[in-house]
Amino acid sequence: MSGSSPPPEALKGISRGLFITAVVLVAAAAFSAGFVTKGMLAPAGPAPEKTYIIGTNTPFPPFETLDENETPEGFDIDLITTILTRGGKHFEVRDFRDFGALLSSVQTHRVDIAASAITSSGTTGANRNATMSFSDPYFESDQAILVRKGYTGVTCTASNCVAADIEGERIATQAGTTSEFWVADNIATGPTPVTFPDVTQVLEALRTSGVDVVVIDKPAGEGIVAANPTTYELVGAVQTDELYSFAVPKGDPDKLLPLINSELAKMRTDGTYNTISAKWF
Repeated sequence: MSGSSPPPEALKGISRGLFITAVVLVAAAAFSAGFVTKGMLAPAGPAPEKTYIIGTNTPFPPFETLDENETPEGFDIDLITTILTRGGKHFEVRDFRDFGALLSSVQTHRVDIAASAITSSGTTGANRNATMSFSDPYFESDQAILVRKGYTGVTCTASNCVAADIEGERIATQAGTTSEFWVADNIATGPTPVTFPDVTQVLEALRTSGVDVVVIDKPAGEGIVAANPTTYELVGAVQTDELYSFAVPKGDPDKLLPLINSELAKMRTDGTYNTISAKWF
């Protein structure tokens, strides 16, 4: 995210009297050199259990959001905390309002596990894999087009949207997400798309007519509409077939991925995954 006594094997063949004499001489030498190592004679105890830091980025319902006490909750949170609880691990959840800051914190080992609808597939996943490591996928998603309620500037055929449907529109996305990358790769004409670090800022720009279209992960868009049915609506999905995974620092220094992958597989078999899914979707 000391000093200790000599190991038992280092004391073999040394009598109690010789050991005490040796300790006195070592302590005297240390004192004469101007220092004494605090606790050097204390018996070694068990290392304290690590508290693993789970990082997330709200609001992104139903994957992660804040309850009335400003505590993170959601599908991702239930899933990863159940995994760690079943694995006997201690943890705490921290909310990052900036998705880029969350990913950077994983890369710099300030976050042990990122649980935030993180795409691990395709080109985006390959690029991210250079600086972090991923669990097995736990969810498949597409992108979607979100607009203000009643906005008629965008229509999609049979609820499936393509780039041509939103070219010429004022578009916003959250920075550092696959939504931003899809727009950059597919929208060639019209006003320059804008990005915001926080989904709340993206939604506010849409609500106040600062932009007319938001590209966002489809399940999150559905969650936003469900919570704000008179403010926003989805006009269609953009098929991207993205896979979400949990992210850990590159190389998995805490060896968490075997636990996460094993428990994910068990939860799919024993029904726990479906129970959590039904709670949020």
